[in-house]
Amino acid sequence: MPIWGELELFCRAILNEGNKEAENILAMAHAEAERIISTTKDKVVKELQEQLLDEENKAFIETRRLLDSAELEARKKIVTFREQVVQEIFDILVSRLKTFNQRSEYPDFLTAAIKEGINSLPGKEFIIEVRMEDFKLVQNKRASFDEQGILKIDLRASASIEGGSRIYTADERLLYDNSLPARMKRHEDEIRGEIWRRIFGTERSER
Repeated sequence: MPIWGELELFCRAILNEGNKEAENILAMAHAEAERIISTTKDKVVKELQEQLLDEENKAFIETRRLLDSAELEARKKIVTFREQVVQEIFDILVSRLKTFNQRSEYPDFLTAAIKEGINSLPGKEFIIEVRMEDFKLVQNKRASFDEQGILKIDLRASASIEGGSRIYTADERLLYDNSLPARMKRHEDEIRGEIWRRIFGTERSER
């Protein structure tokens, strides 16, 4: 065979070998590219899923916070409304208390209030303050709070008292204030609690 023919065959063999090598390289590159793409895709999908999950968690937390905030605000408004209702009813009671001394049960209340004050203070000598309008009534009812007739009582009319009585020890160092406003103030929490129970059917502690 002429030398040029052999050279041509040799060149073709080299070219064919090169093509095979190139194909192998391309195949390997393609496989590597597929692997990289697959790995990257899985990573991106995983990161995206994690990001979405994180966003969902954040959205849930924010939604829960907003709901809790709205619920708290609603509860506050309900409590405020209920307190206003209780206050309005209490104010009505205070207003009606000013006319209590005109009711038929007032004389019995007054003598009971004086007796309570005397029994709550030491000694046998007392100063009792009442309204001018109640002065004669208390004089006539003395036996109801001094049953044994052993007490020394200085009965005084006072323009500063609206009803009920104030009882002092003889030296005026101790006072048992059983005037109507003082009794209302002393039992205010109890009265408000009773209003709450009757109107809303619950204890105030259940707010």
